[in-house]
Amino acid sequence: MINKNSAWPFDMDLSGLDTASITNILTDIENHLPRLESSYGVSELLRVKKIFENELMSPHRLH
Repeated sequence: MINKNSAWPFDMDLSGLDTASITNILTDIENHLPRLESSYGVSELLRVKKIFENELMSPHRLH
């Protein structure tokens, strides 16, 4: 189980990913959401999705 006090879910700079890669990751997340059986799994995947959505909308990507 993930420690709630750790840098969740990863401590990683996503700015190096190109926009298409982030879009593909978001599509994969959407495709996997219906397959999750636990509400905890859904909430954790939605948290990851939000991180990638925020990166996609960050000012350095919007032009």
